[in-house]
Amino acid sequence: MLTKVSYKLFTENHVFDDLTDKQSKILIAAIKVFAEKGYSNSSTKEIAEEAGVAEGNIFSRFTNKRGLLQAIIDPVIQSIFPATLNKFTDAQIVDKYTTLHAFIEASVKDRVRFMEENADVLKIFMAEMIYDDQLRADFQDQFASSATFYLENINRNLSMFKANQFLVNWANTEILRIMWSVVAGLAVSYLFFKQPVTSTEINHTVDALTKALSQKMVD
Repeated sequence: MLTKVSYKLFTENHVFDDLTDKQSKILIAAIKVFAEKGYSNSSTKEIAEEAGVAEGNIFSRFTNKRGLLQAIIDPVIQSIFPATLNKFTDAQIVDKYTTLHAFIEASVKDRVRFMEENADVLKIFMAEMIYDDQLRADFQDQFASSATFYLENINRNLSMFKANQFLVNWANTEILRIMWSVVAGLAVSYLFFKQPVTSTEINHTVDALTKALSQKMVD
């Protein structure tokens, strides 16, 4: 029996629609096993046992273990990432947020929620990004071609905060890098070291970013 696996973005983006019930179980089992043990330390036999199917069922659809990994990674790069990126809170119209603190809080909580809902898939993706040069290149190409809407909106939002003298007058790319780096630290702790992200830690992260990026603090 499969235990809980965090892959919400797969269901939201209809990744399983073209798979049979058995094939879906295999893919979910692969996500679970790869996330727990790592790709290199996993076997198709373990995945088949986790899915409750014969090992031959894996080969008939996914060919081999690498095929299973590609079935997890490819949708993230090709369709899920572009669709999800533009849904992030910080890409939405800034009029919803009256203060810098509220804007940063919404952005951080949005990322943390996404991370928790998709922890297993993200752990596999991040681990492979470290070791696979081709995967990084593919991801960079996809980001460059699909992130236009997101970057246009976040740049407009940050510029409005600067105009209202809330946000430090640094380059938007630098501001984004700082925000992403801090949230990435939470992600690494949560995904790879099993450190829970508590509401207190989220509040401290939001406060720290607000202070670091406030125009008043820098002035």
